[in-house]
Amino acid sequence: MSITRHALPQDRDAAIATLAEAFSTDPFWVYLLAGDDLTVPDERMTPVMELEHDLHVLAGHTYVIGDDATALWDPPGVHTDLTEVGGFLARYAPPERMARAMEAFAEIADWRPTEPHFYLHLIGARSQARGQGLGSALLGRVLSICDDEGLPAFLEASSARNAELYTRHGFTNLATVTIDTDVALRAMVRPPKQ
Repeated sequence: MSITRHALPQDRDAAIATLAEAFSTDPFWVYLLAGDDLTVPDERMTPVMELEHDLHVLAGHTYVIGDDATALWDPPGVHTDLTEVGGFLARYAPPERMARAMEAFAEIADWRPTEPHFYLHLIGARSQARGQGLGSALLGRVLSICDDEGLPAFLEASSARNAELYTRHGFTNLATVTIDTDVALRAMVRPPKQ
């Protein structure tokens, strides 16, 4: 397995492509950006992941494993301003779906810890690299910091499969907010291990 490391400027294109591929079939992103299709078109997925990546890389907790997996974290005290992402989504998402997504995020925000914590914004692997432990390695990189520093971690899981991965790493589901049939966000938190 490759080494989990901080993303460097030369990792940008591969990291964006990884996230675009990983989330192109995610239920939440499909709900917002794919219309009646089962996959978000690349011309929508790549630009939104460019925004996500470029906004989060400034926080200093963007990690990669080669060209196959990427994770975007906000460290304690950092709340990445996603106004640009929201603007992009509003241009492409049907208004009623965008409104429901914003309501869901507002509900999820009520479950976010008030004490300092790490926040996992996005994590994904290319299809050919899934099932090889890359997601676990990316999680482990920051969860070890959480344990060492006594900090919780928080995330929203947008698929049942991802929620299972997070549960294996000590996250518990605080709340599930249903957006539409087969589309839900799960507020999950992991306390530091003692």
